[in-house]
Amino acid sequence: MAVAVLLISLVDSYVLLKHEHFSQLFWFCNSVIYLLAIGLYFRNSMMLTGVFTGAMVVQIPWVLDFLLRLFFGYSLFGITSYMFDYGFDNIRFYLELDHLLIIPLSIYGIKKTGFHKKGWVFASVVALAINTGAYLFSSTADNVNCVFYSCFSDKIIANAHPLAYMLGWTFLLCILFYIFNKITYKTLNRKENKI
Repeated sequence: MAVAVLLISLVDSYVLLKHEHFSQLFWFCNSVIYLLAIGLYFRNSMMLTGVFTGAMVVQIPWVLDFLLRLFFGYSLFGITSYMFDYGFDNIRFYLELDHLLIIPLSIYGIKKTGFHKKGWVFASVVALAINTGAYLFSSTADNVNCVFYSCFSDKIIANAHPLAYMLGWTFLLCILFYIFNKITYKTLNRKENKI
């Protein structure tokens, strides 16, 4: 499983680098899929929990937007419109579907290794590293990981203090990771104690 995920990641990165600027590798989905492959290979509970926690916070809007647009023609947030600009005959459309793999494969890994109480710490460190890279190497127009302004805005609204915005956005993500991780851990423990 891990080798297949790694191969998908490598092909995705190759095609991305062929058509885009390397800063596009700092999108959560493009970076975290490598961590998912490593976590699956080494059966690392903290890494897999961190990937799952991060994906549940940052990938759910993408997944919902994509599925609603695909099946009902309705765009919830407008963040996946680029997928349909590619079209169904473009390999990039299918490579971008790695978004749909992250959550189910991290759940699969967690079922094998267990849910780690401090997975949110791993997710937070990764978010800080990835967002720092996105801030340093992407442009305001690309807005990788929404580090310059909200991805849910239909127009570019550059913040007067972009570094403060990026740090605040990353801190908010870390808080959401902590809350989600804590709730999930308590819920899973409650279920285990009832059995």
